Amino acid sequence: MTERHVTTAHEQTPVPLEQTHYAQPKSDRFWISTFLSVMGILLIGLLFTPGLPLEWKMYAVVHGVCGQQHLVFMGDLQFPLCARNAGIYMSFLLTIGYIWLIGRKRAGRIPPWSITTVLVLFVVVMGVDGFNSFFLDLGLPHLYTPDNRLRTITGMGMGVSIAVLLHLIFNLSLRKDVDDHQPVLRNWGELLGILAIDFLALTAIYGNIAFMFWPLAFIAFFGITSVLYSVNLLMTSLMMGYDGSITSLRQLARPATIAIIPTLLILGLLSTGRFWLEAQGVLF
Repeated sequence: MTERHVTTAHEQTPVPLEQTHYAQPKSDRFWISTFLSVMGILLIGLLFTPGLPLEWKMYAVVHGVCGQQHLVFMGDLQFPLCARNAGIYMSFLLTIGYIWLIGRKRAGRIPPWSITTVLVLFVVVMGVDGFNSFFLDLGLPHLYTPDNRLRTITGMGMGVSIAVLLHLIFNLSLRKDVDDHQPVLRNWGELLGILAIDFLALTAIYGNIAFMFWPLAFIAFFGITSVLYSVNLLMTSLMMGYDGSITSLRQLARPATIAIIPTLLILGLLSTGRFWLEAQGVLF
């Protein structure tokens, strides 16, 4: 009779963490393909549905989640978002890209307190400017005369703060390999880097550099929809038990596909509802 050797736990050789790799299951590949297909269909529908100008279709999609007052124009084209929201959501998407570009995709620590204080001040300043503009719209006393440039500038500061916060929440909630010692923004140079990028976008808008309309309009449009989608993705992932378990975004393919559904429902219902209320004369 041939003896069968059974390996005990003590004889197993541990594999160093740095030598392990994420093996992509077949189910992940299916959901990745499904996700890309659905996103491709939605993008094609947005770009090529006939009968309406593209900028109006973008305007209509976010009509229920953006005030769309105090609009800005570049050349003869109208931005799909208002001045303040354009600043917020352009800056949000640019900041997320910047965070990944400087190698902080696994960062799980808040920036140094001096920088965090500035990020909080960005929120406060935008709040003050927002209420000041709101009081003017209502015909109430206000501190100063609002201006679209100021709306966009204060919105951009808010966008940086939202991006840092959402990135931290995402990593601390879902990542298994989060780096608790790595701040999202490490120093003033990194904060000034994203503010410089925001300044270039601001200059293009109010310098009326017409050829930059479509890149900036798409950044603003996908910025506002990606914030809504990211919140839905986070909630869907947590409900499906992905908390503290991912080391690669590919592992989120299934909840990422499912999260498209509530995102489309929210956008569609809110937009349709607002258009209906406007048609009834309830909103203007």
